[in-house]
Amino acid sequence: MNSPASTPASSASAAFAPLPRRRGRIHYRKVDETAPWGFEDWDITLGADGMRTLTSHCELAIAGDVVVRDSVISVHADFHPCEAYVRIMNKGLLTGSGWFRFTDTEAHCESYSQDLGRVSQTIEIQRPMRGFGLHAVQSDGWLAATFPFEKGVGHVEFKGRNLMHSLHHLGATGPSLATTTSGFEFLGVEEVTVPAGTFTCNRVRLRGIVNDHPPYDMWLSRDADRLYIKGEAQGYLASVFELVELDGAPLGDA
Repeated sequence: MNSPASTPASSASAAFAPLPRRRGRIHYRKVDETAPWGFEDWDITLGADGMRTLTSHCELAIAGDVVVRDSVISVHADFHPCEAYVRIMNKGLLTGSGWFRFTDTEAHCESYSQDLGRVSQTIEIQRPMRGFGLHAVQSDGWLAATFPFEKGVGHVEFKGRNLMHSLHHLGATGPSLATTTSGFEFLGVEEVTVPAGTFTCNRVRLRGIVNDHPPYDMWLSRDADRLYIKGEAQGYLASVFELVELDGAPLGDA
């Protein structure tokens, strides 16, 4: 009896190709110090459906909190969120975890946390929205991904109600669907040098802050991935956030 035809292993392996990917590390440090008080490792992939997926692992210790936060968010080509997940630990204990789903008209949350217990939420939204804040600073950068920079320096834009998983400045509570009304101001195009290299960036400033967050500026890459190159927070944080490692080429056209 003849054996059934089989596909050579080489042919099967040739059909596989890893997704386009970028990886980076961001250090968090005080303005007047060199040693970091936290770090963030992130990974961005571009799927065949055109969605970018950002995976972030953050560890930090500041202002009495010792936070470990893992998050994943997938966004459409226009950076409208599709789904997200976040898991939070503080001082060695699980704070909570949650799953989020977004349509053109609704945001959904299913989560459990120490402070809120079991949570099931649905909030009406309107596309396009600013994004969904997961407190990883690369996620912060994506909140400005749809900003109309072509309107020029000094333009300020608000998009109504913005969604985050927590109003805690370090994202150490929840998770649930929390809302803010802040926006961004475009401060100009600047060349910025950080340990990962020199980049031409759009500089934006957070405006209309309602949860006592200190003044906050971000420098974002001008390619289609909207990478977070540098950030500066004033007030009690008095910190700089810098990209110290970067691997991979841009994933799409700007």
